[in-house]
Amino acid sequence: MTGRLLYDLTGLLHWYAWFRRPGGVQRVVEKLAACDAIRQSGTVEFVARVLGSERFFRVDPALLGNLSGLRRTHARGLRRAALSGVLSEGRLFHLPYLLLGWTGHAGSPVESVPPPGPQDTLFNPGDLWWQKKYAASIGGLKARTGVRIVQMIHDLYLIERPEWTPADEVRVFADQLRGIAPVVDRWLVGSQFMKRRIDRYLADNALPAKPVTILPMGWDSFGAASGSARFGGPGIEGPYILFVGTVEPRKNLSALLDAMQQLRAELGDRMPRLVVVGGPGWRAGDVPARLARAAREGYLVWLKNVSDADLAALYRNARFTVMPSQGEGWGLAVQESIAQGVPCIASDVGATREAGRDLAAYVDLSVAGELRRAMAAWITDDKALAEARARIAEALAFGRFATWNDAGQVLLGLARYKE
Repeated sequence: MTGRLLYDLTGLLHWYAWFRRPGGVQRVVEKLAACDAIRQSGTVEFVARVLGSERFFRVDPALLGNLSGLRRTHARGLRRAALSGVLSEGRLFHLPYLLLGWTGHAGSPVESVPPPGPQDTLFNPGDLWWQKKYAASIGGLKARTGVRIVQMIHDLYLIERPEWTPADEVRVFADQLRGIAPVVDRWLVGSQFMKRRIDRYLADNALPAKPVTILPMGWDSFGAASGSARFGGPGIEGPYILFVGTVEPRKNLSALLDAMQQLRAELGDRMPRLVVVGGPGWRAGDVPARLARAAREGYLVWLKNVSDADLAALYRNARFTVMPSQGEGWGLAVQESIAQGVPCIASDVGATREAGRDLAAYVDLSVAGELRRAMAAWITDDKALAEARARIAEALAFGRFATWNDAGQVLLGLARYKE
């Protein structure tokens, strides 16, 4: 008998309760969920956990991309929670949706999911930190039902570099990761870099070693790289350099702003504007103020809420992109830029070389001036930039690049395979 794959969207519902657009993790969760292999398998159910319990309710996959529908589903799911569960696990950010659910304004009740059995697989796509007893609940569910657990991990920077994140969030992430590790049957990661990281984490914390599978990250998030569509928001005239990512310490926007300032002094009117796509994140320091000041002075455009269609257009029409991150479990913005045919300058850290292959230009941020020099070369040398574009175009035309459907097939294979 073929078991079910329970695709857990608990974290996604929580994310969209507060944010309008996806971050990197959410983009992966959604693209994987939307691929044909998953949607057409007949064995996948999209679910979310009832707060304070081991129970799940169904989430209509047609609501992916429907912000108001996902928010109503979140509120309706919270209505399923018992008072004891709310008191033991509820957090302040649950309150507005608890009230919406309890007052009945969110719509009809959600549908419960039959309990899993040993033939079923529960897949958490990497955002297990929204409910503070999630890991303990999953452990209890596995002990009671024998369900297999496949857990994805996107990166470990919350615990490896805790200074980048508020202490409470670091603690929740660390607790959930340690809590779920003993019951995981198989880990999923996006890169060889993360495979090494999770193996080391398990060994260092005396946790059981379990198989780790690398999930291919699809290169088809926006379709083909061709197309002349322009950004649909406020006009961006003239050439621009693009940065995509949350405004937070790990993304290292301060280094990019420093390089831009130096280049403006050197190049004057030849200097393109910088377009930053990403909302403010944790512990951003003075970076938001610097972005706002540069925007007022006309050197920069900061876009905090951008649709997929507009993001694709912004990639395609950029002169080049820059990702000066201090650490990446994959490097989605590097991959997305290359996939749209646009050269990218990326810091040589984490998994960025896996994301950009040999098609991006990599810099060592520990070498003074290296980022500025790499940017200057593509600003002032049209021939060098054209050669980089041509090399990317040839690779995209004749190379083999993973799709999200390939990723879906890998996940379905894990659900069918029993260790």
